[in-house]
Amino acid sequence: MSNSFEGSELFEATPERILALINNFESYKEFLPGCLESSRLADNEEGCVKGRLVFSLLNKTYAFESNNETKGHEIEITQFQGPFLDFYALWTLEAINETQTKVKFETKFTLPFVLKIIARQSMIDKIGHKFINAFAGQLLK
Repeated sequence: MSNSFEGSELFEATPERILALINNFESYKEFLPGCLESSRLADNEEGCVKGRLVFSLLNKTYAFESNNETKGHEIEITQFQGPFLDFYALWTLEAINETQTKVKFETKFTLPFVLKIIARQSMIDKIGHKFINAFAGQLLK
């Protein structure tokens, strides 16, 4: 059974600035909660960025490698290696005016049995909102 999260927030930045931050894997360790390491991997497709993130959760580390594909003001994220049995996410950006963008983040994923036991929907929602707010906060710096 899949889990999901959906959230939206008004960001004080242009869509282009937000896209650049989402695709800047190297900076994630500076602001994303629980992220211990972050790096960009070699990529060879136009419009695609690959990255590797290492997270700490419940005294265990998990490496997550994904592909970000940018199409206009959307970024599709798919895991190609990591803790999820499957993982898909979508960032959708809509310019409201010259300085504000409505940002929507949605994801569907399947957790392995060990993580499924502890991952209640309330916990998933809390983590999802923390991640969105971390991106919004980073743009204000």
